[in-house]
Amino acid sequence: MHSSKVSKAKVGDYVRIEYSGSFKDEKAGLQRLAREVFEFTVGSHEVMPGISKGVIGMAEGERKQLTLQPPDAYGEFRPNLIQEISRQRLPSDVVLKIGKRLTTIGVKSGRRRKVRIVELTPTTVVVDGNHPLAGKIIEVELQLLVHNLPKVPT
Repeated sequence: MHSSKVSKAKVGDYVRIEYSGSFKDEKAGLQRLAREVFEFTVGSHEVMPGISKGVIGMAEGERKQLTLQPPDAYGEFRPNLIQEISRQRLPSDVVLKIGKRLTTIGVKSGRRRKVRIVELTPTTVVVDGNHPLAGKIIEVELQLLVHNLPKVPT
């Protein structure tokens, strides 16, 4: 009999995982996130830090439960990302409604940022640049499907 050494995921490996999660919402209770399959380089910033770190040491087929605090998930909620914009700065053909997602371009930086409309007044629009799950604790179940995938050039 020969012993086969089980390969474990380590930083720098390219992996495929299946992921599902949930979080508690103050108003709506437990909310489930869609089950997804995706590929990434372990230790990279391609996915949430908690998932990138969480797969280290896992073998193919192994499942793991993780509780991700905000810094390891979608980040802390940052009040400075809530801004009030004059309606005059928005194109007149944009239909404004609460919950609608817009892309803003920073006046000084020129950087694009996704924001969500959270409040409307007669003269202004209040937008939130936080990820909708920022500040939330996420319960995650992941399974390492494939370890050491060949990286496909993009």
